[in-house]
Amino acid sequence: MRSFFTRALAISLLIVPALIALPHGPLAAADDAPAFRLADRSLTEALAGGDKKAVAALLDDRFQWVEANGKIHTKEQVLDDLAQFAADNEGGLDVRTTDFLGQVERVLGIHHNQRFAHLWVKNPAGWQAFVFLNMPIPKERPDTTATPPAPTEEDKICENPCKTLPYKPANPAEEGVLAAWFRLKMDEWHPNPDDWAAHAGDAHETITPRGDMLKLQHVEELAEERKLYGPEGGTGGSQVLSMKMFDFGNVVIMEAFQGRNPAAKPNSWHLRLFLNRGDGWKIVLSGQTNIS
Repeated sequence: MRSFFTRALAISLLIVPALIALPHGPLAAADDAPAFRLADRSLTEALAGGDKKAVAALLDDRFQWVEANGKIHTKEQVLDDLAQFAADNEGGLDVRTTDFLGQVERVLGIHHNQRFAHLWVKNPAGWQAFVFLNMPIPKERPDTTATPPAPTEEDKICENPCKTLPYKPANPAEEGVLAAWFRLKMDEWHPNPDDWAAHAGDAHETITPRGDMLKLQHVEELAEERKLYGPEGGTGGSQVLSMKMFDFGNVVIMEAFQGRNPAAKPNSWHLRLFLNRGDGWKIVLSGQTNIS
């Protein structure tokens, strides 16, 4: 009996330090949640106090603030007009935060009669705001009744965005994201709710000037389109005119300008978030605002 307890004690002395030293995994992500909340609160306090230095430290160098009218402010522009940015970020309601593997935090809510999507990223310097996007709320409740599609000539072939994009992936993660993207767009072009659902995460939300849809609502809309108009009854959406992607391990942020006419100026700005938990890349956010 004494030998058994001796061996058990020896094993426990080996295991406990190993558990303490684990650098990654669910425990690491959970333990980092307070650090994100502290950064988020610190940014709010720094903006309220007009502390330019503190705000600068809490914004990623690639930070963008995109207003509901599509106007984009860089980090430098935000710091040059801190009061405007501070006023925009007051009065959040119905705020919901989702953690993605301790690498990216998604914050959704409402302020100033607009929806907002904020993405924070974990950098070596700590948590920093990466993009703040405002989106208009429709004045009237959107009509959810499926309407017959009126595809353009581009929709009939849907080369861009269903098959090709003006973007070259920089690494395997971005290649995986684009493969998932093409499946999602094909499933919208030729409505396929089951396959679309397989490439969207459970936490996915689609937020546009038309409204806010959870994953299940999006799947139901595709199913209704297929039922009423058949597998050819969808549209591929507007063309991607330019795109950027940012890789944060198992999370990738995509930003894109889109429009109907590649020869004209873009008419919308899009923010998308993709996640890979080991079961393939899936979309977990699609946000859009129109450029006026």
